[in-house]
Amino acid sequence: MLSGKNRTSFNVFYDAVRDESLLDNKTTILIGLAAAMTSGCAP
Repeated sequence: MLSGKNRTSFNVFYDAVRDESLLDNKTTILIGLAAAMTSGCAP
């Protein structure tokens, strides 16, 4: 699992990505897919 500092940084990133006022829905989905694939998940 992530350390406290890394978890906080990830949560800030995750919240920014999920905020649809910053990125459109397609981009949000692609970022989620890329993050899942880099952590070893298969689509």
